[in-house]
Amino acid sequence: MILITINCYSQSKTKIKETNKFQEILDIYSDSLQLNKYGIVNLTKHQNKIFKSEIGWSSETEKMTSNKIFNIGSLTKLFTSVLILQEIENGKLKLNDTIGSFFLENKNVDSKITIEQLLRHQSGLGEIAVDSVLNNSFVNYEYKYNHCFLYNQIPNKQFNKGEKFLYTNTNYQLLGYILEIINDEPYSKIVEERIFKPCKMKNSYTYFSKTLKNIAHPMFNGEDLIKQVNYKFYYNLAFSAGCISSNLNDLELFFSSLYETNKLISRETFIKMTEFQDDYGLGIQRIKVKSKNKEYYLIGHSGDNISFKIRNWYNPKTKDLIITISNQMGEKYIGKINNEIIKDLE
Repeated sequence: MILITINCYSQSKTKIKETNKFQEILDIYSDSLQLNKYGIVNLTKHQNKIFKSEIGWSSETEKMTSNKIFNIGSLTKLFTSVLILQEIENGKLKLNDTIGSFFLENKNVDSKITIEQLLRHQSGLGEIAVDSVLNNSFVNYEYKYNHCFLYNQIPNKQFNKGEKFLYTNTNYQLLGYILEIINDEPYSKIVEERIFKPCKMKNSYTYFSKTLKNIAHPMFNGEDLIKQVNYKFYYNLAFSAGCISSNLNDLELFFSSLYETNKLISRETFIKMTEFQDDYGLGIQRIKVKSKNKEYYLIGHSGDNISFKIRNWYNPKTKDLIITISNQMGEKYIGKINNEIIKDLE
């Protein structure tokens, strides 16, 4: 009896530390990040367990940690799409509504472009955020594109509406304006009330600013760009196509709510969201994964902005989730890291 009691006590006090094999994948690239002084964080959710990993630097002097806040760039588009789909569920919008109902005449804009064509990047609209103004607007805080109605700045169309898919930020900037028009509220408040709060995202914002606590600094070729950061670039120009900032924990809450619950949209609406054309749905992307024994799809939405990069993928069958973020837009390791993690999860 005594021996049995001692053995049970010993087992109850013994804890086996689980190895984070995903940290080991990131560590392979740790030395490569030293020269350019930037960092990478990863969250992998597997069999309902969350593993967080980090390497590199969050600034010139501070090591990266997995709780840092990053601008998520075009992943913002997935948030904007959710809000638009909520309006459709509530009867305020239809996918075949045309944008002429919301905006005045513009010679560069076909008023018969539909909400669905904006969501699917099939509008043919000219690009504002990249081709026209990117360099000027980031470094010049008072540049005109930082504080005016961007609808009036849309350049010539790239093709006729509905002809093909072409990823264009203008589509989602207009969707953000439509949300503001029908709600008579700023986009920032709509996101906070209808996504951040329901998902309990306490470290997420509709802008990026050096005044935010615990941020990863934007780095580029070893240079810390934090002194050049101004919220206007993200809040006013990137807007509903790329303004949101968040961290790994909050993003996991968002993805889990969207992919696995009715908290944000119904399952019927989610199915509609994931009706893909050219591997793009209603604000969501997919990629095909080929392994030795099978082929399957992962869903998510990438993001690139000055100077951040995020790649995230979710497997609807296994519920595995991968989120990888860097504070340097031009880095070249996130894709390799995600590929290694995807292989490990198979």
